[in-house]
Amino acid sequence: MIWPEIVTVVKDTLLGLAAATTAVVAVLGLRKWRQELEGKAQFDVARNLIRATYRLRDELRNCRNPFYSAYEFPEDYNRGVGSRSAEEEARAWIHIYKNRWAPVWTALQEFDSHTLEGEALWGSAIRTRTDALRKCVRELNASIDAVIRDKASGGEDFKDREFGKEMRSIVAASVDDDKNVLNQNIGQAINDIENELRPHLRRN
Repeated sequence: MIWPEIVTVVKDTLLGLAAATTAVVAVLGLRKWRQELEGKAQFDVARNLIRATYRLRDELRNCRNPFYSAYEFPEDYNRGVGSRSAEEEARAWIHIYKNRWAPVWTALQEFDSHTLEGEALWGSAIRTRTDALRKCVRELNASIDAVIRDKASGGEDFKDREFGKEMRSIVAASVDDDKNVLNQNIGQAINDIENELRPHLRRN
């Protein structure tokens, strides 16, 4: 083999090795890029869901605040002290909880939206966790309805004192009441969501 042929063979070999090296580097780079994108997507969805969870938690606390300011009642409510009918009483509490519930509903819609994104990425495990918190929201909503119906009936619905006490404890409770059952259920649901999302919130 003469010198020019040797140079040609070496050149072709080097070009082939360079092309193969470039292809391997490209494949590895593409794989790393894809992993980074997937990791970022999971981080973003987890971050958005945990923020929505905390916002829903805070709005539930606001809704369940056992302190009722005078400004929360309708304007004509305070003028009718001592002469209010059961219907007027019920309308006043409807007014209060309509206003208190609006931010809960907005937070719940955001929470549900981010839950769907999480379910698309991680499957039904996250849905099981978020459903537990959603169940607490439904329980609160049903109990508010029960309390308002009792007001409208002039106290007839809560003749069973234990039932009335249970409904009121769901509707209103201070944040630091660790014996309150709904407080416990909300806390447990949020803790489970945090544990489910924690691995996705770690970014290398």
